[in-house]
Amino acid sequence: MEQPSASMKIKSFFSSSVEQAIQEARQELGPDAMLITSRRSAPEARSLGAYEVVFGLQTAAAPRPSTRRSTQPGAAAPRADLSSELQNLRAQLQEIKSTLQGPHSPDQASPDAEELFSQLVSLDFSRNVAREVVSAAARLRDQLSLEQPSSALPLQAYAAELLSKRLRFAPPFHSETTQEPGQLIVFVGPAGAGTTTTLVKIAIREGLAIRRSVRILSVDPYRVAAHEKLRSFAAIIGVGFSAVNSVQEFAGAVEESRGKGLVLVDTPGYSPSEIEHAKEIAGCLKRVPNKQVHLVLPASMKRESLERCIRDYAVFEPDYLLFTKLDETGSQGAILSTALAADQPLSFFASGQNIPDDIEPANAPALLASVFRRESAEAVSAA
Repeated sequence: MEQPSASMKIKSFFSSSVEQAIQEARQELGPDAMLITSRRSAPEARSLGAYEVVFGLQTAAAPRPSTRRSTQPGAAAPRADLSSELQNLRAQLQEIKSTLQGPHSPDQASPDAEELFSQLVSLDFSRNVAREVVSAAARLRDQLSLEQPSSALPLQAYAAELLSKRLRFAPPFHSETTQEPGQLIVFVGPAGAGTTTTLVKIAIREGLAIRRSVRILSVDPYRVAAHEKLRSFAAIIGVGFSAVNSVQEFAGAVEESRGKGLVLVDTPGYSPSEIEHAKEIAGCLKRVPNKQVHLVLPASMKRESLERCIRDYAVFEPDYLLFTKLDETGSQGAILSTALAADQPLSFFASGQNIPDDIEPANAPALLASVFRRESAEAVSAA
């Protein structure tokens, strides 16, 4: 028996507004077309229109014979990639729903709420988080205006105050609650995020600078000579170093390092297609007590990519988010939105390649200053 298969035709439409682009897409593709996503146009496509909407239209393919089992190599569907893409699609569809709903219901909308919502979205906040922030800020303003009618402030000020209270941060490494013998600090993250450079900065800042014993473990079972850069750094700063080439070696190295001060672990950077390889190391880490896992992410990434990395690296069960390359982006809106949506505390901000400089504990003012005017961020607390 022959079974028809279906395929999806994907096409982008550009225009000066989302509504106009949607209208043009409907006219060309018909009412059965499905809106997949809407976004601001990339710089290289800005001449085509300020906004891009992507539509999909399911089309019938030619019938093909059905078979019980494929005998061709590589015929199996990449289930892991498909699952990830479906998660991304669900998130995009939720964003589209948020776009159509707007920041408030029509009878509750106000000009300053709409302006703040648009501002946050333009700074790469997700629409869900932006709507939540705007709604909460409006409620707070209404409440405080009743209590103190003469102290009304711009809606931005209330939003900044709410965000500063919602953000969570890691305690210092050397605090009484974290400084324990054999503390294991693990750095994971995508390729190019800067995990190795960040590890060395922290080794100096949180170890050598306060005369604490430091040992570095470099774990990479897959790449030849992957340890050499970190080995050189360890020799320069004068700390212990072990190169680990298998998961079995890693378990032994962790056991050997137990009780020997601060142990910093560098792991391979995985691309989305390689993330399956992470499960072996992640499984070994789950059996290790007294550890912290920091997911290292570049602030220069777009929010959608950051969110995907968080989903991919959930296998490591990270305790904190650590952002690098803050010097490569003008706004930290994507960081704020991602941290709020993931509800995970932040540990460090790195903003350059200088060692041991260009790193500081994560803090709310550094983030809020790039999104709101400083006077707005401080106004409610001062009132």
